[in-house]
Amino acid sequence: MPSLALFSLLTILACTTPAAIAAEEKVITPSSIRGLNPALYDQYEPNPANVFRCLDGSKVIPYSAINDDYCDCPDGSDEPGTSACPNTTFWCKNEGHIPGQVLSSRVNDGICDPECCDGSDEWATGACTDRCAEIGNSYRAEQEAIRKTRKTGSKIRGTYIKWAQGEKTRLESELEGKKKEVVEKEQETERARIALERVEAKSKEDLEKKKSSPLYQSLLTHRTTLNRLRNKTDKLQNEINSLKSILDELRNGYNPNYQDMAVKAAVVGYEELQGLTSSYTSTPEEGDSLTSQNEEQHQVSEPIEVKQEEEGEEGKQVEEPEIQDWELNELERKDLESLLLEVEPEDEDDDEGEEGSLLWKIDEYIPDSLYDSWESVRDLAIEWMIRLGLIGKKKASKANIAEGPHVAAAREKHRNLSNELHKLQNSITNTEDTLEKMNREYGPEAEWKKLDGVCVDKVSGDYTYELCFFGKATQKSNKDSSSNHLGSFSQWNTAAEQGTYEYYTKQLYNNGGRCWNGPLRSVSVDLTCGTQNALLSISEPEKCEYHYKVTTPALCWPENGSSNVKTEEISEEDKNVKEEL
Repeated sequence: MPSLALFSLLTILACTTPAAIAAEEKVITPSSIRGLNPALYDQYEPNPANVFRCLDGSKVIPYSAINDDYCDCPDGSDEPGTSACPNTTFWCKNEGHIPGQVLSSRVNDGICDPECCDGSDEWATGACTDRCAEIGNSYRAEQEAIRKTRKTGSKIRGTYIKWAQGEKTRLESELEGKKKEVVEKEQETERARIALERVEAKSKEDLEKKKSSPLYQSLLTHRTTLNRLRNKTDKLQNEINSLKSILDELRNGYNPNYQDMAVKAAVVGYEELQGLTSSYTSTPEEGDSLTSQNEEQHQVSEPIEVKQEEEGEEGKQVEEPEIQDWELNELERKDLESLLLEVEPEDEDDDEGEEGSLLWKIDEYIPDSLYDSWESVRDLAIEWMIRLGLIGKKKASKANIAEGPHVAAAREKHRNLSNELHKLQNSITNTEDTLEKMNREYGPEAEWKKLDGVCVDKVSGDYTYELCFFGKATQKSNKDSSSNHLGSFSQWNTAAEQGTYEYYTKQLYNNGGRCWNGPLRSVSVDLTCGTQNALLSISEPEKCEYHYKVTTPALCWPENGSSNVKTEEISEEDKNVKEEL
């Protein structure tokens, strides 16, 4: 028995060594584990078995192995407060500021990390002091300034939204009215088209009747005869040219010693007809013969000369000029149908031709694509000149003369109505496009519509940089006023989902002018909340690729992160804030 009592006493003493006592005193709780993120506290709760299961479930280790500076778990979950495991993070409480985290590899490296302003990551080296109170105060002041800016900017954004809602209502009402108007205009245009077709048909019928008149038929006969006469004249002229060519060859190749009197007589006669110098000298015998022949010709031509003298005695007759080819061409080109439709002009002052002719002459220089617009301006100008007494009555245009005044009037009415209908349809298309953009491109509440076309600029060095929202970006020289096109609006931030805050924080303006030996210029724009629309800074990180930083109230969403904002009037205390429009 004494031996048994002694053994029990020794056993008790062995269990009460300092190490055992320390182990019993060490109580592990999640909040006592250095570097552990509070979000993981529930996974580090002690259990009766006094063991810890790695968070990936791969191993079970004693609680005493947590933060023992030895990596037991493959996922590093047993060493949240040391640098033993490379793939974990150390959580900093940062009292007085906001918590932070650093990589486990940076724990006790002797460097003060800004994420751990309390210096808790350097628990072993003691290299860093707790600066969280100072940093926290500065951070809260900065956040308060941001909050006030967002609050004021949000109110300005509310006015943008309110304006956009009114604009959208106005456009929808205007679109509805235009659609009703276009229906009426289509019906009116169709009636004018039918009336024009009837007038044209009647005009053609009247024209056909006039074509059957004896006068028109006589004109056609004269034109046909003129064409035949021109053909005959051309044929005779060709024959004369051939004969002249033959006689020229005969004259040049004639041998006067050949003694052929008939040939000589022909040559002499040709030379006299053409007024040419004789090409040979005749002998006495030849001269007598030729003289006799010339006398005979003179006797034949004498009655003609006598007749001309008699006519000269009665009264000198003026020789008519020879008709020219262009005169015949004009007669052939004359539009006989226009003659049938042409209305006899009333007596007008000569001044009208001088004063109004310039407006009609300009017609010749107007491009076809602009002629309809010019014709309306011209006719309106002449009408007012007539009313003011500057010229006489307006002359009918060539088109009106060609088709008759009633047809021209019907055609003019139909053309005017068609133009009005076309303009109305284009206006409807533009309004629909604007409404579509307000629902899709101009922000969740269409707040960006207010800034469409609004420009901001900033001087930087020798240039002034300008950005016009949804328009283009420009670089202007401050020396010679030259400018470079940096790009036109292309898209929002496509890396974010449409409708989210991040989606509206970036814009891209591309397809600008080409750089010398470089790419097309482009601008990426970073947008942030501000009480003014302002261009803060410009940089060029890559050649001809510019980076703008811009503030705008349109991006001042409410603090809850939602794009919805109550559209209320700006309070009295905020009325001193200038709204950039």
